[in-house]
This record gives sequence, structure tokens and C-alpha cells, in this order.
Amino acid sequence: MVKTSNEDDTEIYVINDKFSKDWSVSYSVSGDSYVCGCKLFQRLGLVCSHIFWVLRNKKLKLVPDHLHGGRWLKSNFVKPVHCGFVDDIEKAIIIDSATQEWRDMHGDYFEVAQTIKGNVDQIRAFRQIIAEGKKAIIAEGIVLSISDKRQMIENFYGSQAHSEIDVHPPDVVKTKGSGRRPLTRLEQAMKMKAKPGRKCAECGEVGNHDARNCKKIKEKQKIK
Repeated sequence: MVKTSNEDDTEIYVINDKFSKDWSVSYSVSGDSYVCGCKLFQRLGLVCSHIFWVLRNKKLKLVPDHLHGGRWLKSNFVKPVHCGFVDDIEKAIIIDSATQEWRDMHGDYFEVAQTIKGNVDQIRAFRQIIAEGKKAIIAEGIVLSISDKRQMIENFYGSQAHSEIDVHPPDVVKTKGSGRRPLTRLEQAMKMKAKPGRKCAECGEVGNHDARNCKKIKEKQKIK
């Protein structure tokens, strides 16, 4: 905090952030509201670090209601989900008893788990209690051992699993030179045209042939 000042019922705090830039946070005593010069809350609905610093400096335990932002409240989802009106319900949505019991159960579990953390004997005893409770509540959900699961699978398929399985390496497949598509006549002609020409020793023309496959020599031989 760089400095503080008072103007009527407004407290002004000048905060220097990590970027060495000063921001002014104004607190209205009568309206119990906070406004920061960075305008992050007005733009994105997020409380900036400057306002959080002032709240911590004032040793507040709860964030003021006007800084919550409507976009973060569950009440905004009631209208599209439950076909209700946001203005007609309380912000704290009433949940059914089953959901509340489920949440309380989670709280009890984590409370016990945190209490016995590090004590092996208590952890084993707690796991045993959970296993017995699961068998008592879920009749068909009894946890089977590995041997019981294997026996159940073998009975289902009508055959026993081999005790030893020899896994052989796969056959070596030669892939060198494979996978090439044969060229069409047009592609062969374009490939031959792209090659540099060579002078034939028989006819003296420059092209893509030599004395062994010269067409003129073959024509002369046919004529003879």
C-alpha cells in the first residue's frame, strides 16, 4: 500500500501491484462497496487482487455480497433449468434431503479419513468397517477376491485358463521396397521428359535413348 486518504465517507487506498503500477481502490462506507481503477470486476465480473488486498488489510473474513457477481451464483441457473424465476427464489437454493444426506456422508468420510491419516491400524480397521457395511447394504455387490473372479470367469466360459502362456515374437515382414504404386503411362512419360537428354552414338540425336534402344536402328534392321 502506497498511501491512504479519506474523502467524506469514502476511503481511498493506493495499491502498488507486482508490475510496479499504482491502482486506486475506493471504499464507500455508507454503501459498503469497493471500486478499483483497473475495472476488472466491471469488465469480467472477477474481483481484482487490489480489492482482495484491501479486504485482507481490513481483516474481513467474507467477501461482500456485491462482489460475488451474479454469473457465479447458482440462482442464475434456476430459470433455464427448473423453469423458475430468479427473482422469486432465495440465493441459497433448497436441496432435497437425499442430496443433503449424501453430502453429509462425504463430509463424515473425509473427516474420519483425515483424522486417522498416518495410522495404519486405524486405516485397516476403517476399511474393514466399510467392507462390512458394503456387504450389508449392497447384497449383490459383494467384492470378490482374485481367485473367486477367476473361477467365475472359467465357469462362464466352460474352460480353464492356462497356467503358463508362451508368447512368441511376431513373424518378421519384409517391407523394404513394398507399397509403391505402379506408374501410369502419363507419369512414365513425364518422368522420362524430366530426365536430361543424352546423345545417341548411332543416330546422333539428343533424347532419352542410346544405341541399344535406338528406334532408327531398329527400323533399319526391319527393312533389311
